[in-house]
Amino acid sequence: MTRPLLATIPQTRCPPTSRYFADPETWRAIAASPEFTFTALWAEPGAVIALLETNGAPVLVSVAVEQGFYPALSPFHPHAAAFERMLRDLWGYNAVGATDARPMLDFGHWPVATPMARPTASGPPERPTSGFAHKGTLALLRGKSPRAAARFAARLDGEATVSHSVAFARAAEADIAPPPRALALRDLMATIEHLAFGLDHLGAIAQAADAALLAAACARLREATAGAAAAAFGHRLMMDAVIPGGVAIDLAPDGAAHLSRLARTIHAAPLAPLIAATLDQRLRDLPQVAARTTSLLATTNAAAATIPPQLDTIPPGPLAIGIPPRDGEALGQHPGPRGTATHWLRLEGGQIAAAFLLDPTWHDPAPISADDHSIINAAFAAGPSGSDL
Repeated sequence: MTRPLLATIPQTRCPPTSRYFADPETWRAIAASPEFTFTALWAEPGAVIALLETNGAPVLVSVAVEQGFYPALSPFHPHAAAFERMLRDLWGYNAVGATDARPMLDFGHWPVATPMARPTASGPPERPTSGFAHKGTLALLRGKSPRAAARFAARLDGEATVSHSVAFARAAEADIAPPPRALALRDLMATIEHLAFGLDHLGAIAQAADAALLAAACARLREATAGAAAAAFGHRLMMDAVIPGGVAIDLAPDGAAHLSRLARTIHAAPLAPLIAATLDQRLRDLPQVAARTTSLLATTNAAAATIPPQLDTIPPGPLAIGIPPRDGEALGQHPGPRGTATHWLRLEGGQIAAAFLLDPTWHDPAPISADDHSIINAAFAAGPSGSDL
């Protein structure tokens, strides 16, 4: 249902939702309304775009940037402050009334200021570099076809390369449905990625807690998962296996056998008894970490249990279809191991004119404690790659 605040302002399709074009007064009214939940903020030339949620559904609202300024959302939504800082560093767009003026990405080490404000060049973009994890991903996407740009989305976060690749592909595909076999293989890859993530982080918790037996068991199972993924899809992380229009690689002839063996190995592994024997006492006073450990174990077991039925239901057929060049924008989302990856693309003549890739780490700050901080950080901390763009 269209909300009253949105009913009278211009809009355009942005599958699977719409994008609304607000004036500054309406922009502020929407920001102040309890009917909308803030998710993210990004930019394109001359405009800032907010991803909001209402009634559980995403909606995009944009406002024009006037002489480099736009109304801040952070006074209404504190989490918007990080995005406003990012927009100033990358675009040079300043949020009027912002609650935080610190830099987000550019700490004075870049040879080029506000790199996204530069016009797209015919050759490779001049990427800024810093001492942190900024890769210039958004600049690298511009001017490329979705198929050519997909490799940059796949490298936003190595732990969630499948999730980001699927989200990017969905944004590129918009209303086009890939072949059923491709969709089934994407789901299988995502399950393997969730399994690898659960084992990685259970192992990190065990290592931080000096639980050597559990850490070694997780390491062996994680290596078995990477090996099975490589045997099935040609890459330990399954990087570049998902492309706009479908998938780039089929399940190897012996891939099902490798993955079935992996599922049986995980099922037989005594992870729960090892956790009880080596971690329960240490985590008694760390309820957050105990809950996280339980969640990671559940993720691992559920993923392993899901693999056999997925293998049994992969339909025959083509792996991909072509995507005709188009104009317009679309939103793609996919649930990854840390949360939902969200990608937005605007195409002109089949080339990417503007884009934003939202990693779940923007919304997942790690709780920090002075006590047992290494265990807490192992349980919750995320690398900077996904949010540093």
